[in-house]
Amino acid sequence: MISITSTKSEKKNLLKSLDEAKKSFVEPEDFEDFLISCKLFLNPQSYGIKIQNRWRTDNGYEKVNSSLNLGDYKDGDMYVEFKVSYISTNNNWSIIQIRPHQKIQRYDIMLVDSDYKYNLYKIPKNKMDIFVDKYGEIAHGTKSSNLDNKNLEYRITIKKNMLVEIEQYISNENIENNYSTLEKFI
Repeated sequence: MISITSTKSEKKNLLKSLDEAKKSFVEPEDFEDFLISCKLFLNPQSYGIKIQNRWRTDNGYEKVNSSLNLGDYKDGDMYVEFKVSYISTNNNWSIIQIRPHQKIQRYDIMLVDSDYKYNLYKIPKNKMDIFVDKYGEIAHGTKSSNLDNKNLEYRITIKKNMLVEIEQYISNENIENNYSTLEKFI
């Protein structure tokens, strides 16, 4: 096992192995294994879109052209924006690039815990707007640089004590997951 006391050579070999795995990434069939592999081998920009696409495909949602600014996929008549976050070492999740100006009806927020189990929260846009007002921070730039910007992007840090506020939006898809992130922290 590699640790902080490993040799430079051992660390370099690990990095080379990880780079090779990134280049030849193959999605595992099992969703939990897929989440583990994404976290292990891909960076957040890469795994975010991979998980989003896998979720969309697995659930039969209709892809939405990003140029339409209507979210990531369509669930029936609803336009949906998908976000995923792995729990951090300080037991928080970060949701970034929340765009309140988008004409969507719902946010699907997937929170992955330290055991790589997930909960999906289907949060109506009007409720997410309230969360952004309450907890959101501008994701890019400074307040002064964004004074004239009407299409701001926000970020929210979800702390474990905030899960109670979104519990009512837990999706039925979590039944198959057979796990509750919320229960783990209560």
